[in-house]
Amino acid sequence: MEIVYLDRPFKIKELPLKDIYVLDDYLAPELWHHFDQQICQSSIWSKTNQVNADSPTGLPHHQFWGATYFRGDGQIEDGMSQSDVLFAKYFNRRVQTEFGFKWVRFQYMGLNSQTQGLQGTTHSDCEDHDEWNISFLYYPNRYWNPKWGGSLRLYDEHQRGIDGRDEHVKNHQIAEIEFKPNRLIMFDGRIPHGADAPHPSARYIDRRSLVLRGDEVRLVDEEEFFYANDRFSHI
Repeated sequence: MEIVYLDRPFKIKELPLKDIYVLDDYLAPELWHHFDQQICQSSIWSKTNQVNADSPTGLPHHQFWGATYFRGDGQIEDGMSQSDVLFAKYFNRRVQTEFGFKWVRFQYMGLNSQTQGLQGTTHSDCEDHDEWNISFLYYPNRYWNPKWGGSLRLYDEHQRGIDGRDEHVKNHQIAEIEFKPNRLIMFDGRIPHGADAPHPSARYIDRRSLVLRGDEVRLVDEEEFFYANDRFSHI
């Protein structure tokens, strides 16, 4: 498995994905900046992105600020308006068209926000048997100092919680991808992964990401996108 840096999208020919694909400068600056400004000024955020733990205290491994656009049935999440999800619908349709697939079992689309101290724990996006899955991450921040960190790390096995994280990174990390504005990442969601919290020097600045993923997709010919006949065509 390698990190493959692209200068344009490509039509997927086979699944499961064998590499991790990184596409920089994905959106035109006007569209990218508009989306980031919109979510920064929005009231859609809540403390909902959580990975639960087995601790008798009931406390989670991590808890981020998040916002959910759509879940598995493809319906707009409660509390979201049509104007809130307009860009999400556009983005979802765009990646399907440019990479040549349609969702069969859509899972989730939403936002994450991490500030300093909110370390992401290791997790997978889908089950091991879901070979035809795809996960996307898009980074909308308009500015990011590389010294602020926030890398995405991918591993060869899981780790529960954050205790022993340094050893886990040392012994099990298979790839590290820098957090960079307007960057799109596509990968097999079965790969264990987690996102670094921003360095304390970032102060109040948050690491924002748009998450889009499904447990199963089917590859399609370009002509099929002219026909909105699948159950997720409305998102």
